[in-house]
Amino acid sequence: MNEKLNIIYICFYVLLLADICFCDIDKLDTDEFDSFVTANPLVLILFKASKECPSCNKALEYLDRLPQPDLVQTEILKRYVMDDVIADRLGALDYPSIVYFRNGNPALYNGKLGSVDDIPELLEWLTQASQVATQDLFEDSFEHLTQASTGATTGDWFVLFYKPGCDDCMKILPSVESAAISVKYRMNFAKVDVEVNKKLAERFKITTCPYGILFKQGKMYPYEPGKFDTQSLIAFTETWYKNVKSSPVPKEPTAFDILTESIAMYIKQQVENPNKNWMLILGVPSVCLLLVIVIVYVFRKPEDSRQKHD
Repeated sequence: MNEKLNIIYICFYVLLLADICFCDIDKLDTDEFDSFVTANPLVLILFKASKECPSCNKALEYLDRLPQPDLVQTEILKRYVMDDVIADRLGALDYPSIVYFRNGNPALYNGKLGSVDDIPELLEWLTQASQVATQDLFEDSFEHLTQASTGATTGDWFVLFYKPGCDDCMKILPSVESAAISVKYRMNFAKVDVEVNKKLAERFKITTCPYGILFKQGKMYPYEPGKFDTQSLIAFTETWYKNVKSSPVPKEPTAFDILTESIAMYIKQQVENPNKNWMLILGVPSVCLLLVIVIVYVFRKPEDSRQKHD
């Protein structure tokens, strides 16, 4: 009997030294990754190093013990992935890393999972993160939601301007979402697709992506730290923005602004035209006349309205 027990103990210690973890979490293959995280509402992915990684195995063991959060009704599916390319694509640069997908939207977990004591913190985060915190803004909703140029009664906003086809942009979105989750009761986080919302890109003079701006009380603060990790983003929105030069938020262009800009662009194009002499003689005076008529109409309209009212 003692010999059998000794054999069992020896086998146990051999497995412990080899750092082998037996758990019910399945490995997700590379070719199934994208379809799996988009087809299922809630997916929790642990990224493990492809080489020997004791801390990764420990994290996997604790993730296996992780219960379903009480306030999250939909089952969270847990998988682990060993693929450096996918991990890099999601900004999961350190192993082990945890990424939480909500209907395909990733959030990078900023906490630890190195012991049983870390499980309650992860459970709380999963509850807070079950709904996507980063809003999508568009040309027809930007000013209404942010009230950026009027002083903002809707609070402060950190807005990321990005391009879907930009690898650097897509890599930081999970960290931006993580920051949005951490401060969602104190700060609004949003993103703007500059390819879809070109007028917003022009309004804020966005020439490079990714580019972040903090809109706060009628002023805007460009994000200058360079690093788009979760802690740097939170630090900037809370205190570090005071170290950068702010500028007034440009007003939303009116229909008249757009018209005058179009006319100015037309005149510029005609001046650069090889047949500019004829175009200047025939076209520009007509455009200028139209501009004068518009200006007179705009400034006389309030007076006419008052006279009719009287």
